[in-house]
Amino acid sequence: MPYIGKDVATAYQSTTAVQRFNGDGSDTTFALGRTIATVQDILVSVDGVVQDSSAYTVPDGSTLTFSAAPSSGTNNIF
Repeated sequence: MPYIGKDVATAYQSTTAVQRFNGDGSDTTFALGRTIATVQDILVSVDGVVQDSSAYTVPDGSTLTFSAAPSSGTNNIF
């Protein structure tokens, strides 16, 4: 059946990289697996709550640095 519009995509880009970290209640820095340009390039969640970008920085593009240590938990930082 014909349709109006652009052709359906036949190839897709790879899925976005996901990293999980274990919080221990004292560490504030976590090494990212890739370099990013700005904090707007990532989405950070702690214990299932999406964090505002004012709660963390990425000063060198490859280290996620929180202003306060995330809570303890296994894979609780996403």
